[in-house]
Amino acid sequence: MSQRDSIGGNMKFTVTSSELINAINKVIGVTPTRSTLPILGNIFMDLTGNELTLIGSDLEVYVKAVINVKGKENGSVAVPAKKLETLIQNLQGKELNIELQQNYKLTIKTKGGRWHITGEDPNDFPLPAEIENAKSIDLDNKLLCRYLSKAVHAASQDELRRSMNGVYFEISSGEFRIVSTDGHRLVRIKRYNFDYDGDKTSMLVPIKTCQMMIKLFRSSIVKAAEIKTNGEENLDGTTETSDNEPSQNVNILFSTEFIQCSYNNVTITSRLIDDTFPNYESVIPTDNERHLTVEKQALLGSIKRSIIMSDQVTNRTSMLITEKELKVKASNNEFGTDSEEVIDCEFISDVEITDTEDFEISFNGKYLLDAVQQFDSVEIKFNFSTPLKASILQPTEQSEDEDMIMLVMPVRNI
Repeated sequence: MSQRDSIGGNMKFTVTSSELINAINKVIGVTPTRSTLPILGNIFMDLTGNELTLIGSDLEVYVKAVINVKGKENGSVAVPAKKLETLIQNLQGKELNIELQQNYKLTIKTKGGRWHITGEDPNDFPLPAEIENAKSIDLDNKLLCRYLSKAVHAASQDELRRSMNGVYFEISSGEFRIVSTDGHRLVRIKRYNFDYDGDKTSMLVPIKTCQMMIKLFRSSIVKAAEIKTNGEENLDGTTETSDNEPSQNVNILFSTEFIQCSYNNVTITSRLIDDTFPNYESVIPTDNERHLTVEKQALLGSIKRSIIMSDQVTNRTSMLITEKELKVKASNNEFGTDSEEVIDCEFISDVEITDTEDFEISFNGKYLLDAVQQFDSVEIKFNFSTPLKASILQPTEQSEDEDMIMLVMPVRNI
């Protein structure tokens, strides 16, 4: 376990409520509301000099935030997370004088009042393990968050499929890959010209850890983007950011058991999934001969509407394709609903195929929607083989340093 340099003591410091609540908000997201280990319902607080460290954990993921305060006396305590968060939220715009007294009683004073919260022994709070024999890489923050946000949706939520319960990082000389799959769909993103010349290595990062990275590491650039766009969001709920906005690197330390990611004043430490990720390359088809190009926004809206009319169990959405026309269809016989929309498209084949003018393939509409909305290009390209084989989706335009594909398995046509 990590060294505890200043356990106990009469911790005493001054901080603004806005600075403290920002730090609390970063670590409380990983704190469980219910646990067989009650101490995890607390936030660990440690003051050393003018640095206040806050840590939240569920034993699998640890989040640490460090802020500068006016330190007066070092010390540590474990404080009930929800009670502390709620109180500080209601003390906005105030300077707080905080002091730890006997029996772990935390006193919070402002100019007009005082509040007591009884904490617990900080020695009982589990701290993250030191990562031994760690390797290190640096990744651009905006790229990492962008890739994770496009991949995490395809990771399996089924706890029985442990080898798919995360996002797979694969690192080799000059190349970085992110892959996720649940057996029905797959995301693979390659980044070329990557600054790494070590041995090939890989790790399987849990879904929750990836979600925490997305949430915490992109908060600063999203905040800047919200000011520019007045809070307008993309279809996937994210806020657009400009390539001209400053970005910093995330430092990643990793071993065979743990990963530790640090960005600005936040550090996320997590156990890795100790399982073998599937051989994903073997399921990516290389002989898809039919190619459909369609405008993204038109297809996206059509899929959303078709899901409303589709069978609520299968979410089947069918695509009937001719050379210049795409029909998106759905139906639900139980409720007597159906839909059909026509979209302009381009449909070609690499070889002479007699049935090109009448090609129909069906997908789980929600899986198809998840894939389509991840692309940033104006148009999307589908690569098909037969109605029963995996289809590949990719943007029509992407940078020379990047190769992104989405794979979606079809469902049987009715």
